[in-house]
Amino acid sequence: MYFVFLAWLADRGRTIEHCRQADLDAWHTEKLATRRPAQTFLRWCMKTSRMPRLTLPPQVINQDQAPLHQHRRLAILRRTLNDDSLPLRARVAAALVLLYAQPVTRIVRLTVDDVLDDGAAVTVRLGDPPSPLPEPVASLMRAYVQSRRHLPYASSRSSQWLFPGRQPGQPMNPVSLQVHLRKIGVRHALRP
Repeated sequence: MYFVFLAWLADRGRTIEHCRQADLDAWHTEKLATRRPAQTFLRWCMKTSRMPRLTLPPQVINQDQAPLHQHRRLAILRRTLNDDSLPLRARVAAALVLLYAQPVTRIVRLTVDDVLDDGAAVTVRLGDPPSPLPEPVASLMRAYVQSRRHLPYASSRSSQWLFPGRQPGQPMNPVSLQVHLRKIGVRHALRP
C-alpha cells in the first residue's frame, strides 16, 4: 500500500521527505480502504528518518452508516450552542464538526495559535484562508480559550493544543473526543 500513499502524496505536490501533519490527517480521512495498511510503512519511514515524525491516529474511527440529515444537524447545533449544561470543550468541538465537517482527528490537532481573535471577529485555521466563526460560535470559542487557564492538569494549561490531552505535550485522543461528542448527539457527522 505504500505506493498508493506515495502517489497520493505526489498528487498533492509533496514528497515523503516533506510530508506534513495535514497531509497525514487528510490521508486518513480520504483513503478509508488503504489508510490502515499504509501505517506500517509510515512508521518505518518516520523511524528511519525518511519523513518527519508525525502523529498517526491511534486507531481507526468508524463512521456511522447513515448520513446526518440537515434538520437533525441543525437541531444538534442549536442544542450545542444553547445548552450550558454541556461541557464547553465538547460544545466547541461539536460546533467545528457540525459547521465545517472537520474530522475529530483534525480537530484535536488544532493549537491555540490556530484560533485568531482580533476583537471584532474570530477565525480558525482549518485551511488557508482561516475560516470565520459566526456568532454565537465565536463567543463560545472565546469562552473556551479563556477557560483553558483553569484546566485540571497543569500540563494542559501550558499546552499549545486547543484540545490538550492528559499526557503532557499531547493533544486529546480523537477517540476520547468522539466519545464526548457522541454523548451530546454528534454521531453521523464524525469522519475517520
